[in-house]
Amino acid sequence: MNASSTPRNAPDELTPETTYDLIICNGDRIAFHDHYENPQFRLRMCIKLLTSAGTFAGVIDAARAARVHELYESRTEHWTSAPDSVVDEAAKLCRRWGVQIYVSTTRKKSAAPAVLYSVTTEYGPDQSVAEHFPDRESRTASLIERAEHFFAAPGHIPAIVLSDEQRLAALVTTFLMPATVTLGESVLDETTGIYRSASR
Repeated sequence: MNASSTPRNAPDELTPETTYDLIICNGDRIAFHDHYENPQFRLRMCIKLLTSAGTFAGVIDAARAARVHELYESRTEHWTSAPDSVVDEAAKLCRRWGVQIYVSTTRKKSAAPAVLYSVTTEYGPDQSVAEHFPDRESRTASLIERAEHFFAAPGHIPAIVLSDEQRLAALVTTFLMPATVTLGESVLDETTGIYRSASR
């Protein structure tokens, strides 16, 4: 379950994790491989690796490192807007020294369910909590757990309510008034990787 505070009427849009990989080869050997949370950070780490004494010191000497640093500093306008273009230029420069630089972007969709089942509790203007579940059964179990908190002991929820999510949500709303509890479903858009409300 993922719980997050969301503004009133804000759409539920969740994006699967994306990683930005950096691979640097020395000749035909992979000398470095790591992944980062954004392409800007990947660029900074790439330049740091190429210009600092360490992994590539035997291939990129002080003079070559200075050329890489000079290239980097001359492209300040691209550091944020087009960091991969700077990496590409550095790759072209380093290629003549036998150092190959590769980048790739990986979107981890395998863990993202096709549909998210949500419970949104609105406590007042601009005060809401949205909980997201990978399947309907998990959402139902959560609603039952919330409802049972208001009884002295478990097992007091009528069977007709237990078998209907909407009635469970209404029961929880009764205990939380004036708050309201609503159910929703979001479908994963495979093209954009964003969850969008199924009711749209």
